[in-house]
Amino acid sequence: MTSSQDVPKTCKVILAESIAKGLLAEVTDTLKSIQQDADGKPTLVAFLANDDPAAVKYAEWSKKTCEEK
Repeated sequence: MTSSQDVPKTCKVILAESIAKGLLAEVTDTLKSIQQDADGKPTLVAFLANDDPAAVKYAEWSKKTCEEK
């Protein structure tokens, strides 16, 4: 019988939060540089291809994040 130490790890857990933090920091830096030279704010435009509840929720989260930034 093999112990758990002998079993090779075949997967790695990656938390979405760790990826999102880096991306949001990049967006924040880009917005600072863009807004220095422009009078207006960037506008996010999105189109829902269907009324799938998951797609609607994703659009709501995207809107909230954009408003916060």
